[in-house]
Amino acid sequence: MAFKSKSVKRFSVRGFLAAILHPFMTSPTDAPGVFTLGDSYNNVGDWHTLLLNNELSSQCELERLVCCKCTTSVEHEFLLLHFRHPTQHHAVAILVLDRTFRPDSTENNNRNGSSRSVGIGQSTVVSPSVSATPAHDSIFTTPNNGSAIESYLTNRYGQHKYLCHLDFSAPARPSAMQVSVLLCVLRKHSPTYHLWQYQCYWYAYTVWEALKTLFPGCRETTLSEGRSRFCGQEVRKAESVEAVCELYRAEWARFENATEERRRAKEEEVHRLRMEGLVEGRAQRQAEVDEERRQREEAERKVNEAERRADEERRQREEAEREYEAELNRMRARMAELERRAV
Repeated sequence: MAFKSKSVKRFSVRGFLAAILHPFMTSPTDAPGVFTLGDSYNNVGDWHTLLLNNELSSQCELERLVCCKCTTSVEHEFLLLHFRHPTQHHAVAILVLDRTFRPDSTENNNRNGSSRSVGIGQSTVVSPSVSATPAHDSIFTTPNNGSAIESYLTNRYGQHKYLCHLDFSAPARPSAMQVSVLLCVLRKHSPTYHLWQYQCYWYAYTVWEALKTLFPGCRETTLSEGRSRFCGQEVRKAESVEAVCELYRAEWARFENATEERRRAKEEEVHRLRMEGLVEGRAQRQAEVDEERRQREEAERKVNEAERRADEERRQREEAEREYEAELNRMRARMAELERRAV
């Protein structure tokens, strides 16, 4: 019996601990585009639209930015974005951001003239004379459970290493919406993938440096050398950080103005509906007041009519009493006259 009692007690404690820890082991589902139940793959424009349609998603904060590099022959570079949920602060999502050739773009570099699809990191093995092609700037999300993100990175990029990370302090962390606006600006600035200017090295470098410039106070930590290098040699790329930051500031100002206009329009609509409701309510109230006055006047009329009838009945009764008294007096006088004559 003692063993049974001990077993029940141990089970109860485990259940209690499981109930406490359960919220911390589940991933939020109210911030699509950042926190997902399954894998999602979007270009930066579609990702921006996802954030526009969900306030919680747009408010997720960028806590850490990590620069990664493939250690295979392609030496492709990409970024990891660590976003923290705005209300469920225990939850962190890791998104993958990179620039490649568009999946449907091709290069006619084969000697037989056939088309060949360009994949991740293949910019390093393409001839320098290759012309600019459409770029594919994409965001990948996967549930941050166990080794899910590492499995994805290994399957997609093969062997890779972490070069450095950028940590943003709590008061000055960029929101997911601010990051998406920056990525859209970057896309407009250079929509093409060019080997010597706008390749994956340029993309990772420009995103990194632009965020450092726009959100100062962050802390940069170097883990390994080799950033923006191929086979140890620095890769030539366009210098776009300053221009991109200026474009971002202008675009963010327009975004905030548009957001403010939408907010004001919504407030005005609410005010209009409220005023219409007030007018309608006043009209309804006036109708109720008029009806109450009509009923009160009708009641007063009935009271007055009842009083008039009562007065009329009292007058008629008094008149009848006077006539009766007069008739009685006449009869008395006649009787007295008859008695006098009889004597």
